[in-house]
Amino acid sequence: MTKKPTAGTAGDSRGGARVGFLGYGRMAQAISQGLDRSGLVPYAGQAAYDILTDKLEGLAGERGFKPAGSVGGLVGSAPLIIVAVKPHQVSRLLREAAAAATDQLFVSIAAGVTLSDLAEPLPKTVGLVRVIPNIPALVGQGMTLICAPEGGPPENLRRAREIFEAVGSVAVLDESLFNEGTAVSGSGPAYFFLFMEAMIRGAARLGLTWDLARELVLKTALGSAQTALANPGLSLADLRDQVASPGGTTAEGLLAMEEGALTAVVLHALQAASDKGRDLT
Repeated sequence: MTKKPTAGTAGDSRGGARVGFLGYGRMAQAISQGLDRSGLVPYAGQAAYDILTDKLEGLAGERGFKPAGSVGGLVGSAPLIIVAVKPHQVSRLLREAAAAATDQLFVSIAAGVTLSDLAEPLPKTVGLVRVIPNIPALVGQGMTLICAPEGGPPENLRRAREIFEAVGSVAVLDESLFNEGTAVSGSGPAYFFLFMEAMIRGAARLGLTWDLARELVLKTALGSAQTALANPGLSLADLRDQVASPGGTTAEGLLAMEEGALTAVVLHALQAASDKGRDLT
């Protein structure tokens, strides 16, 4: 069902835009496309600024959003700004944005940039929300973590949540747990890609063609996730037991995985990712 724009998301129109993108890389493009596809904020209600001006102009011509010539011009054009630049660029660009900032809502997707980092260069009159999307947002199946300063207006969280629900699901999480959450949902797709790649290589080694192995693995992974989501009353262990008959082929494969300490390896990977996130902040 197509979503209709709401007053909360629209805010004021300022320069004709309702959402501005500070940086228009791959993730920003996915969010932008999701907003248009859902009908929440069509391209005509979007603006963007990026240092790669030629690429930005080309995308603006294709999609129909408004390209901004400067950071200040972007900030002055929209009530909600999605900060989608590299983490090391955030502080400098927000300092440029500060002169034009009044009461806008700044929503950052930059990894490792905390709410206090965002607040430091900006006027106290602006709103702040921090989010961590993940790569499945590119196909409208993202899982986004979201938080805002304690005691801030609930409206800010609601507006940001509405934006990211256009590209998937959203979970509100205390910022103190963002590193842990990011280790799961932010980094998680890479772990699943690695596991699926290993299964494909294994299947090819058994004699299946690469194309068939890829189709079997990817569709099995998708179907397994959908089965788990459709059966919230069953634990993953329950579902696993429905597949693994005692003494059967699946049970033998599961035993081999546990002999290789798969669970311990996954736990170690999540801890390592979480610790690295803490180092970045």
